[in-house]
Amino acid sequence: MTCSIHVAPESRHLLSESHRGIALIMVILFTAFLSALGLGLILAVFMDRLATGNMNGSVAMLYGADAGIELAARDLGETADWDEVLSGSRRSSFTDGAAGGVRGVPGGGSVDLTALTNRLNCGKSSTCTAAQMNANSRERPWGINNPRWQLYAYGPMSRLAPVTRPEPCYLAVWIADDGREEDGDPLSDAATGESGHGIVRVHAETIGFGGWNRAIEAELGRACRGIGVGACLPGIRVQSWQELRQSVP
Repeated sequence: MTCSIHVAPESRHLLSESHRGIALIMVILFTAFLSALGLGLILAVFMDRLATGNMNGSVAMLYGADAGIELAARDLGETADWDEVLSGSRRSSFTDGAAGGVRGVPGGGSVDLTALTNRLNCGKSSTCTAAQMNANSRERPWGINNPRWQLYAYGPMSRLAPVTRPEPCYLAVWIADDGREEDGDPLSDAATGESGHGIVRVHAETIGFGGWNRAIEAELGRACRGIGVGACLPGIRVQSWQELRQSVP
């Protein structure tokens, strides 16, 4: 005996509609998955390129700050009396108008050179008093011998060297007396033979769009190049060099 199952036409129609509905849902889910995967890949590539660009820009700004140290070393090597530099009466060959005020940053934004100088000298943007600059702190522990930073070189980085694609940033370099001196006069160099004679501190900083900055601080000392009597020419020796993750007074 054989058995047969009879499916009504209405039931076959419902089964067919159900299969089509399931297939449509699977297609939609698969399409959504592919779309999400594609968007994820696009976002990953975009973030990678953005991170690479930021890294390249950051490295370029660090090199720019290092160039500021080299610039200061060159100009100091051609300056006989460093008291003029420490007192602020003599600037570098690389300047952009008066020593202070607001300047435009290439690429957008601005930088207040006066405010940056004050932050280095007393940790605030407004004008520093002598008492504030002489106060002892972790960053400035020498009291009356604390450095009095003087703006020395400043200007758009594109003006410093004829590079093909200069990083859009502003370079500023400050110079101050070193912490070895105990003469109580941070605006002049120590006398010959005294501790700290012929040594200065240099703070170079590049400022980019959005306030991004890279800073380097170095200690420069007078050196002597040449052999023989009368053949010794003035030169500069980099005695210490460090990158500052933040602008430290």
